[in-house]
Amino acid sequence: MASNVTDFVTKTIEEMSPFDRENMECMKKIIRKAIDYYHLRSYEEVEETHLGSIRFLHIHSMMEENMLSKMVVVTRNGKTDLVIEDVYEGYVVREY
Repeated sequence: MASNVTDFVTKTIEEMSPFDRENMECMKKIIRKAIDYYHLRSYEEVEETHLGSIRFLHIHSMMEENMLSKMVVVTRNGKTDLVIEDVYEGYVVREY
């Protein structure tokens, strides 16, 4: 864990081109990268339905949920209008 949340998000956004702060798929990509980078026990699961793919976020602990929620705020330049639940459109499973 070489960087804090703000540095990680900033660096990841720079590497992603193009990046749209309003696009939920872009935010999900940052969340996936953070789970790998920080070796979190939370994980994303994709379910295929007749309507398409649905991504579920399984959150392992309150600490990990707070960290991922903080990433959403940093991604949105400090706006607190979205939480992790909004990014995943309610498809969040808490396992704590």
